[in-house]
Amino acid sequence: MHIAKIIGKIISTEKIPAYRERKLLLAQKLDLYGKPTGLPTMAIDYVGAGDGDIVILGAAPGLASTVFNIPDAPIRELVMGVIDKVQFEDGRESFGNSV
Repeated sequence: MHIAKIIGKIISTEKIPAYRERKLLLAQKLDLYGKPTGLPTMAIDYVGAGDGDIVILGAAPGLASTVFNIPDAPIRELVMGVIDKVQFEDGRESFGNSV
């Protein structure tokens, strides 16, 4: 699992059945300081995330097939939650949607 920020959406009029009625989002993974790391990735949205939201991004082969009971779904990464706040006990600055 990763922390990520939604930085855009992907428009696709033709989709395979596993993607129908789901938003495809562009997500930028973040490090534990809330800074971008790596290249953006495509993720399918299951929670109603929007542009700029900080989210929980699940990533594992077969994850969507298992979690959402979608046989043979070619989904690698999916938005599994919207983060209100990441708070650290060691005094680092918090970040998230409610900060």
